[in-house]
Amino acid sequence: MTNLSHRASFHSRERIAPSNRGIKHLKAIDNRFAFLGYIESSALDDAVNDTRTDFSLSEDEVDSIVDQAKERVKNFLAPELAEIREKQTGIVAALRIEHPRFLSIQGTDDEIAETLHYGTNRKEDIFVEMSRQSLRQYERRKNAFKRSIEKNLPDVEAKAKEYVAELKQESVSSLAEYVMKRKLVLDVFEESLKFKPDTDQESEYEDVLHDIICPLKSTSSDLDYDDHNLWIVDDRLAFYSYFNSDTRMERQVSDPAHPKDRPDVSVFDLGLAFENEDKSSPITIVEFKRPKIDNYTLEKNPITQVRKYVEDMRKAGEAIKYDGTPIRSIEETTPFMCHIIADVTPRLRDVMKALGNFHRRAGSNTYYSWDSSYSIFIEVSSFKDILESAKSRNRAFFERIGISV
Repeated sequence: MTNLSHRASFHSRERIAPSNRGIKHLKAIDNRFAFLGYIESSALDDAVNDTRTDFSLSEDEVDSIVDQAKERVKNFLAPELAEIREKQTGIVAALRIEHPRFLSIQGTDDEIAETLHYGTNRKEDIFVEMSRQSLRQYERRKNAFKRSIEKNLPDVEAKAKEYVAELKQESVSSLAEYVMKRKLVLDVFEESLKFKPDTDQESEYEDVLHDIICPLKSTSSDLDYDDHNLWIVDDRLAFYSYFNSDTRMERQVSDPAHPKDRPDVSVFDLGLAFENEDKSSPITIVEFKRPKIDNYTLEKNPITQVRKYVEDMRKAGEAIKYDGTPIRSIEETTPFMCHIIADVTPRLRDVMKALGNFHRRAGSNTYYSWDSSYSIFIEVSSFKDILESAKSRNRAFFERIGISV
């Protein structure tokens, strides 16, 4: 076979000086790197046909030339390829931190990067490739287990253990990613609290914080359970059946007394899309108030406001979806959980003292009261208290995967 070590030489179509090398010398085509080169050899001159359109070489000889050419190019471009691999490794490492489910992929960051095509250098493309590797790894273990079962092979127990270990790793990685996303959401929420609104922006500020917890003017028909962050208020609200956010009462209950009223958030059932016929299942209302305001009166305040919502819902007797489809009945004895998120100002404290037997939760600025005559549990918390409570509830999970709060 033709040996290129003596009979061929390589040339780039761009002259690259040894002191001025770099990825920039590679040709960029559709954001992918390409090296353009050609082979010169007296052996090829002797083997070319009269029309110079083909060579009188066997298929094995052509394959040998191509294989040797690849090795020569790889050696020639070693500095550039090392730079690409370094960049790919950095992206792989960052993706495994940001998306911990990729921790289940076997191998180190360097080893995963080595499996990538040199042209795969965008974060999105590497994400897709790592997703593909994760799926293929899972499918291999699953199929190996199924084959052992179907053929009654002696290694069935070992394959079962491998498959179960794979499922466990996938579950742990998925949970880690879910926890990581919670941490990022709390970081955004905390940064939003640092905003100092002026008079004209106070309403907008309230909307921003509301939108982080649950997008405005939406229902669970519009959003998946991953699209809201009601767990910041109460972890049980992460798993719901139906909720409304900034939606008119006329689209929430049948024939309401005040159809244009808009509770900030109302959650009619828990259970992640499982219809719940239990009339004793609580209905949750979340009401946001603009930070820094202190103009509350006995007639106009968030406590009276949520009680009015509860009264209207009970009188309506039936919760409906946005299209009028019945969800559940609302009885006089149906319990309500009302979260009021507002700065606990002196006037709000006066209102709480006048309207109910509110107690302060130890170590916080959160107040709560159970109104047995209305079957209403009311909790009043500041945005800061909501943040700190969410951090505390999730701290063990954050520490478990090595992130600080």
